[in-house]
Amino acid sequence: MSNNRMARQLVLLAVICVFIGCAAGLGAARVTAGEEYRNIARLIGATGRLQPAIEDDLMQALKEAEAADFASGDAVLRAYQYKPDTFRDRSLLPMAGWGILAALALGTAAAVPAVRSARKRQLRTGELSGFLEEANQGRYPLLTRREDEFSRLEDELYKTVTELRQSRENAVLERQALADNLADISHQLKTPITSMSLMAQLLTDSCRGEEAIYLDKLRRQLARLESLLDSLLTLSRLDAGALAFQCEPVNIYDMLSRAAEPIGMMLKGSRQRLVFPAESELCFMGDMEWTAEAFLNLLKNCCQHTPEDGTISISCSHNPLYTEICIEDSGRGFNEAELPHVFKRFYKGKTACKDNVGIGLALSKTIIEKQGGTIRAENHPAGGARFAVKFYCHRNVIWPCYSGGA
Repeated sequence: MSNNRMARQLVLLAVICVFIGCAAGLGAARVTAGEEYRNIARLIGATGRLQPAIEDDLMQALKEAEAADFASGDAVLRAYQYKPDTFRDRSLLPMAGWGILAALALGTAAAVPAVRSARKRQLRTGELSGFLEEANQGRYPLLTRREDEFSRLEDELYKTVTELRQSRENAVLERQALADNLADISHQLKTPITSMSLMAQLLTDSCRGEEAIYLDKLRRQLARLESLLDSLLTLSRLDAGALAFQCEPVNIYDMLSRAAEPIGMMLKGSRQRLVFPAESELCFMGDMEWTAEAFLNLLKNCCQHTPEDGTISISCSHNPLYTEICIEDSGRGFNEAELPHVFKRFYKGKTACKDNVGIGLALSKTIIEKQGGTIRAENHPAGGARFAVKFYCHRNVIWPCYSGGA
């Protein structure tokens, strides 16, 4: 609030207080004078009724009363048990009423400007808060500029939001440029990788013995390199916000079946058992393909850390708040010191496979969170690792859904 405006309000309040004080004083004087007049009239009337002859003397004494008359009159009144309180009680109620009215008027005069000022502040702060909320959502409405106590704050907010908007736009452009560059690099690298894979395939029939072993290793490394390029390209697209996710009913059983299909040979080679949840119509709103990709990486991680003849189990549950999908294995579980880092990019734990580059779990986490879900890694109380994925109802999770639609 500006100093001039505050000074004007203080002057106005002082004028109102003076006016109310004068009105209360005049009212009190009117009540007191009326009561005094009635007492004198009552006294003269009673005297005139009992001693009509002394009426003129009594009025003359009233007009020419001396100070000594008060002392003698006071002695007579007290002799007959009259005190000042006797007459004060008669005017107590009217005086109290005037005092209450004066207090209410003064309080109202002070409260009305305060309430109006508080209301204006509330509306102003609500406007500024709404502006910040819109800015956080990526929308930048125009502020209604006005001169008041919030003008400086408004200017600073506008400057800050404008700078943040510019920084955000620059960051998006930079991430998009990085994604485009990585896509170009990936495509450039895929061409020779595809050529080498084709040549390795052609050499398969003509190589025997040790040469065939080396050729098989070469093919596996080429496949690993191609997979790594695909993962890096996907991560860069996710970072740049260039990857569009579908929002449609995803049947959890169908999604998990699609995620588990590529690791069938891996499970068979290690004699591992995958325990699936019962087929159901439980669904959530999301993207079938990318969610299956995320769960494929989780299942691969479990396969790599589950011993032969081990078990990987998947369970589903739902409640009014969220739908949860849990993947558990019978391996050694996570090292407690490594748990906070398992979803970091390029992080490799002490028990990680030598071919692991630390992208799969980070990619899964990003895909799930981009769809409004959460993922948590922990150790199962009975042993083994456990991934818990939740899709929340306030993010359009629905259950159950049917093949005909949501």
